[in-house]
Amino acid sequence: MNIEACINKIEKYLRKSDVGVLVIDVQNSADLSEVKSHFNVIGNTFTSASDYCKTDELPQMDNLLDSLSRKAEPVFLTGLSSFLKLRGEEDLKNEISNLLAMTITGHVVILTFQCKSYFNFRDPRLSGRICIVDGIDDEHTKLVFTSSELFLSKSITVFTGIHAIADAIETRNDAIIYINTEKNRKSFPKALYLISDLKTAYDALCFKDDMTTQLDESLGTDSEWNYALEKFKKHHTWASLIAAEYGNTKTLDLVIPNYLNFDAQRKWLFFIGLKLFGAKNNWCLDTAASRATSPGDLARHAYRDILEVEPTSNIYSVCYTTRKALLNSLGNPIDDVVDFCKIVISKEKTALYYLTDNTQQEKETVFFLLDKYGLAYSREELMEILKIVYPKLYSYLLPFRFKNALLDEYFQTYKYQKVINKVLPEFLSVVTEQAEKREYNSILEPRASCVELIDKRGAQLYFIDALGVEYLGFIMSLCHDMSMIAHVRVCRCELPSITSRNKEFIDAFAKAPHSMISIKDIDEIKHHGKDNSDYQAVKPPIYLSQELSTIEDIIRSIKVKLANGTIDKAVIIADHGASRLAVINETENQWKMGSSGVHSGRCCPKSEIDVQPDFATDADDFWALANYDRFKGGRKANFEVHGGATLEEVTVPIIEISYSPEIIEVRLMPIDAAVSFTGIPEILVSYRRKAAMKLFSTKALQDVSVCINGKYYDATPLDEHFYSIEMPDIKRAKQYYVDVYSCGNLIASNLPIVVKNEGSSVKDLL
Repeated sequence: MNIEACINKIEKYLRKSDVGVLVIDVQNSADLSEVKSHFNVIGNTFTSASDYCKTDELPQMDNLLDSLSRKAEPVFLTGLSSFLKLRGEEDLKNEISNLLAMTITGHVVILTFQCKSYFNFRDPRLSGRICIVDGIDDEHTKLVFTSSELFLSKSITVFTGIHAIADAIETRNDAIIYINTEKNRKSFPKALYLISDLKTAYDALCFKDDMTTQLDESLGTDSEWNYALEKFKKHHTWASLIAAEYGNTKTLDLVIPNYLNFDAQRKWLFFIGLKLFGAKNNWCLDTAASRATSPGDLARHAYRDILEVEPTSNIYSVCYTTRKALLNSLGNPIDDVVDFCKIVISKEKTALYYLTDNTQQEKETVFFLLDKYGLAYSREELMEILKIVYPKLYSYLLPFRFKNALLDEYFQTYKYQKVINKVLPEFLSVVTEQAEKREYNSILEPRASCVELIDKRGAQLYFIDALGVEYLGFIMSLCHDMSMIAHVRVCRCELPSITSRNKEFIDAFAKAPHSMISIKDIDEIKHHGKDNSDYQAVKPPIYLSQELSTIEDIIRSIKVKLANGTIDKAVIIADHGASRLAVINETENQWKMGSSGVHSGRCCPKSEIDVQPDFATDADDFWALANYDRFKGGRKANFEVHGGATLEEVTVPIIEISYSPEIIEVRLMPIDAAVSFTGIPEILVSYRRKAAMKLFSTKALQDVSVCINGKYYDATPLDEHFYSIEMPDIKRAKQYYVDVYSCGNLIASNLPIVVKNEGSSVKDLL
């Protein structure tokens, strides 16, 4: 019915006696206002359901119903349906039913608002007393519950308390009604309105940018959300705010190197930016951000999420590399590191693939895993893993070319066993054999004779206690990375291999222009470990990481002096080496002599009643064991030991290091051709023609050699820039890659050269 018919209906109702309640439902505030204006005359009473509300509460229905039932004069009630809609459809219909069924003294007209879709009563006696006024609906109202503590624009009208809600809805044609209230959206789970909370900074951000709803409120504290809201005064969307703060929403991964410089609030805001926009260019950061629940949780996921990527996956390499850099940018939090090291071992053999050398805890875990699973890998596989996971340990395992088959094989195998914490039976046989043959006496010159050959002008002596030749591959790698050239002489120390018997070289440098630097850190680590290490509790050689770091620090300090011109060269000399395997072999076959063993039983003062043991060397007034036994009476060593005559204890290096900032350019060419600086050189081989090539260097080099497929070939100098190399065992037509060395220093790497069969057609080359 239209509004005129509605008014007529009410007038007829008011003229009748002994009637029940009449319900008039209107669809907009204009029609409601017209009805109120028409009947607001003397004799009629208009009342609002809000009159029966306590502050910030819904109407007290018992009081309201009682009051309506006893009114003698006509009563028009407004607002009730708008309150009841907060309680839900079922309560709305029930309360209207109660009103229609109750006994009243006079006349009661209930003016409801936009309830036509809910008034589908089956009882015709009730539905007959409900009149629906046709009309254009006011826009459906959205309610926003706010707080007086939250700043809102002055242009927004805010009503105070739930008790004011009905009048606001029914008198204002506003799409959104704002109410300051203690209630929240969850207070009215069945409400027929769309209700939003705007009580906190988080709510305000949801209101300002719908993108906020993608973020769970638990991702930030009240203080953090307020921080963002303050930023929204200038930047009105998350996209503009994050772009303004961090450059670009699509390149947030580029910001991560600066992460540790951010204060806590900027870290949090950056985290929110990641949650909203991701970091598609960085797998680890993107994945961690999508799963993390706080900035602090980023590192935990950065550590753990890679465990879902198999090492054989084609994305593993990229994931690993980006993750390692990310962890450094996040500071490698110690709690997350420790937690990860506990969980990663669940991957068993493949756990090695997920570790890095970022932290000491991870390095130590590498050694524990090598102790447990080292033999499950071939040496080649292990090197490939360590090259990625622990580059310094990889460099330690790099071979140094002694140009002697025994020393080359011995020390490569020695280092491998030290790393995996095992003594292999076949190696033990070599040790036993050498304990009798003692070939080092013929292979190696005494250190004293080698020291005489050193040009000491401008040199500074570095006396590094217990620096054995096992570290030469590592030191050569460091020198290469730091643009330095190392010239190495390998010699033997005096027996027994203890410091007091091996200081003769100090006097040889007495007149050198720079004072000697004595470094005992390596020896201290070998004897006592570091950071309270306990060999009985921790068997793997975790101390090796400290040795490598110490050596790197020494080489770096030498680089500084050479680059500054403080010295012309550094000369590193060791007094003796040391044996790890003599400790972990833990032999119980101890020799008993007239005197007690010293230096952990590796040597023993001579006595008149002694008979020379089979595996002992006569070292003046000492016996020195050349196998892995111990003399009785010697205190058992914890980590490494010296005093004996094994190759690792006796063989020592002399390393002359000089600075070489000059870039050395090297080219390969056929033996009978001129140098070319374009293309890949090709050499021909045949039954009569053996593989050979020529090498050109822009700088005169000494002791030149090349390495192809792991095999070395020595070069013959033709003049100060050209060298010839014969490779008679290379016969297969294919492309090879050549590494060039001078005095064991890597000068150039991966230089391509093609070998072709003379007279054959061009083949597809590998």
